[in-house]
Amino acid sequence: MKQRLFIIVALCLTAATAMQSQKIGEWKVYLSYWNSTGNEAVEGRVYALCEGNLLSYNTGDSEVRTYDQLTGLNGVLIGRMGYSAAAGRLMLVYDDSNIDLMDDEGEIVNMSALRDKNLSGRNVNGIFVEGTTAWLATGFGFVEVDMQEAVFRNTYLMGFSVNGIAATDSRIFLATDKGVYSCLRSENMHETARWSLIDDQPALDIVPFGGKLLVRRSWCIYRMDDGGSGSVVTTDRFDWIHLSGGAVLWGNSRKVELATSLSQVRTIETPREWKHASYQDGTLWASEGEHGLCAYRLTDDGLSQAAGPIQPNSPKHDLCYRIRWEGDRLLVAGGINTVDPTYNPLTAMYYEEGQWTNFSEMEEWPQEYTRFNPANTTHLVQDPHDSSHHFASLHRNGLAEYRDGKFVRLLNSDNSPIRSILPDAERYYNYVSCAGLTYDSEGNLWMLNSETDTIVRILRKDGRWASLFYPEIAGVSMCDDYLMHSSGLIFLNSRRTDNHGFFCFDTNGTLTSVRDDRHRLRQTVTNQDGTVYLPDEFYCMTEDLDGRIWCGTDRGLFVINDAEAFLTDENFQYEQVKIPRNDGSGLADYLLNGVAVSCIAIDGANRKWIGTIGNGIYLVSADGTDMIHHFLAADSPLLNDNIQCLAVHPVSGMVMIGTEAGLCSFVSDATEAAAELSADSVTVYPNPVRPDYRGPVTVKGLTMGAEIKILSSSGQLVARGTSSGGTFTWNGQDQRGRRVASGVYHIVANNAEGKKAIVTRIIIIR
Repeated sequence: MKQRLFIIVALCLTAATAMQSQKIGEWKVYLSYWNSTGNEAVEGRVYALCEGNLLSYNTGDSEVRTYDQLTGLNGVLIGRMGYSAAAGRLMLVYDDSNIDLMDDEGEIVNMSALRDKNLSGRNVNGIFVEGTTAWLATGFGFVEVDMQEAVFRNTYLMGFSVNGIAATDSRIFLATDKGVYSCLRSENMHETARWSLIDDQPALDIVPFGGKLLVRRSWCIYRMDDGGSGSVVTTDRFDWIHLSGGAVLWGNSRKVELATSLSQVRTIETPREWKHASYQDGTLWASEGEHGLCAYRLTDDGLSQAAGPIQPNSPKHDLCYRIRWEGDRLLVAGGINTVDPTYNPLTAMYYEEGQWTNFSEMEEWPQEYTRFNPANTTHLVQDPHDSSHHFASLHRNGLAEYRDGKFVRLLNSDNSPIRSILPDAERYYNYVSCAGLTYDSEGNLWMLNSETDTIVRILRKDGRWASLFYPEIAGVSMCDDYLMHSSGLIFLNSRRTDNHGFFCFDTNGTLTSVRDDRHRLRQTVTNQDGTVYLPDEFYCMTEDLDGRIWCGTDRGLFVINDAEAFLTDENFQYEQVKIPRNDGSGLADYLLNGVAVSCIAIDGANRKWIGTIGNGIYLVSADGTDMIHHFLAADSPLLNDNIQCLAVHPVSGMVMIGTEAGLCSFVSDATEAAAELSADSVTVYPNPVRPDYRGPVTVKGLTMGAEIKILSSSGQLVARGTSSGGTFTWNGQDQRGRRVASGVYHIVANNAEGKKAIVTRIIIIR
């Protein structure tokens, strides 16, 4: 029977495309494994942290493995790690003090008790591993963990923060801002009176080595004995010290010093800045930041590179402030548009056909730009006529141009109408605000030049510039994005403080004059019931498939039903969607009232994906009255509950989600509807449905609201439903909830008007 079914499949069915093969409801994460910041070399393997993400490198077969929540990790942003050879486990401590223990096969045990304690100072500042025991230096004291049994043995409340910890056979040592404390292990270490201050100089870290203690101070490495007396080993400001492979290393941006004994200290001038290093069997494993993880063999003359850079294809950074689909290419701008002094590295990149392309950023600038500080890519756009040509807005440095992923030039107040916020300042070039990049239908590039008199700037397709002055928004502190509405009106959000609100204008078809323009700023939100809101933050505006504009503020979600009325109606009111309580009271509640809505995306069924600050993601029906999903980091693979951006691919239904902790995706059950029903465009996945498949059967390429019937080979009705946009999903069950038997099933689709029908087939194998 099965052989016959496979023959039918071969003769009758077409294969789904790669995008269509992704399972509805499937999550994926896209973490950065590019920027190596720390590593732990053990026998046969090296573990490396890359901006809080974990990878491993097998020194025998060169296999690289990456780890994330979908492979079993129980958190994001790993701050520290330590390895116990005796227990065969790696300890991972997350920034929130959650702990995972992972064995050499990748099996993970979670230890969340420290995170869950109602205790201040839970932050882990250092780890020292002794046999199967891990000693954790914390903000309140220190903790003893049995890595073999995966249990907390003791918690010691010292009343002060501990920077680093070390253990010898007889004593425990604590490195603190007050100096180094010591206590005999045979004493009751819970009693602070048992502890002695053996050295009163502030200590950043401490390790035992060669029968002595090596203490990292802000200005030197200091060697001391159990009583505190000692001498300086070397003077310099070292950023780290690490006990590894029977040796101890310490280093800074210029050099690393390796001690295989207290009398043998070798200074190594590093070819690049090393963030951290480990030692194993004559090999130095270096975490070289954006140059990845590299291995070097020690030679008489210095270093010989033996492996690396080890950099799996991934985003350059876990930064995703704004994202957008251009066909099957996802553009990602990493940074932030903020008034706070936050300096994220320039990050422009795109994802296409399963591969990441990280742009080569600006490395040289005019010599007169002393202390130039390029940071925070806020938007990335692609030339509609040239897919190799891109522009990126930089939060305080102007407009960057790229060709083939390589930086070409910087446009700022020296060579364009984009103005500096502080034109008379010595470093005026660090105050050129730029954001909100978008192309219009004519191929003109629009941008927002906040904190200047003229916010709206346009680089026209012929290379000339236009600047549009509107007094209502002159000098406003932060504009984020444009919305080019289908009516021809243009909206933007003046996000915060002075003259904040939603702004609309009509250029009347001209970019050379504002005399005939219409424009209006609305700073308050009045809903259909006359309730007035005064938001502090106006975050976003998104047009749905019906031309309605969904608006996100820190006070909730509001809808502009008529774009023209927003501009002209003196008594204009927003709609605030109401959700009936259905409890017999006749009352209703406003949708997401009081929830800070940061971003909104529309899928192929006109449903709304709503990102929030602190409340994860909501999916609601087209009119907003039905709650379909609510994803939180606590109960899904969502990386973080603070959502910065969303983008839905119209064909695959893939929802890309930019969070504070990185990028992830969810495959939804709605895609863009086809203009007309055609058997050639309708696809079914998977086909055949094999015995081990447990997901939904997906039918794509349908028209909006298409009516679907699933019929057995004898013509009996098995299931029915309606498409979401261009997609229909079936759980493989009949109308009584029973799994259907093996066989050939017919899928009959009618368009919403009932004027056209197509038939396709699917094979079920049990």
